[in-house]
Amino acid sequence: RVCIRGRPGASGSTRPTPAPPGGAPSDGALPAGLTLYRAPEGFSVALPDGWRRLDTTRQAGLAYRVTFGARDDPRTLAVTYSERVGPDPVAVWRDDVEPGLRQLAGFRRVGEIRATTYQGYRAADMEWLSDAYGTRVRTFGRGFLLGGHRGFSLRWTTPAADRDRAANERALATALRTFRPGGT
Repeated sequence: RVCIRGRPGASGSTRPTPAPPGGAPSDGALPAGLTLYRAPEGFSVALPDGWRRLDTTRQAGLAYRVTFGARDDPRTLAVTYSERVGPDPVAVWRDDVEPGLRQLAGFRRVGEIRATTYQGYRAADMEWLSDAYGTRVRTFGRGFLLGGHRGFSLRWTTPAADRDRAANERALATALRTFRPGGT
């Protein structure tokens, strides 16, 4: 794995850019306080103002994870892409992802893995608790399949005690509503 930390803006295409009027993904302008980020990898997502690309991890051109966040904000959004996923999104979480998550300190899955659809793709949701830097965190993950063994997951992590706050719910809903795959 190659890990690139703290390189937002390393090239012109990695900086978040304000969405043009009416230029937000499919349903109009973004609300105040959000910026549309267009990743050089080809996806886009609306992020809270002040958020930046914190970390990028790549695996031999077949997978990557980009993590977003901001100083003094304990929340993060991780976007993972892989060209090695199976045909069942529930099985991907259960058989491929969860065994690795079990290595996290304090890992505990919350509820069942739920099949769903997302933007017309087969998808599955999974939530879990873990400990990160002395804080109990809760992560909501949505994985979806593009076809051809390709898929994305979006992972929203927040302190567990703050999970149900309205601001967190709105930020997660916005990320899910505005995320667009492309160019992969």
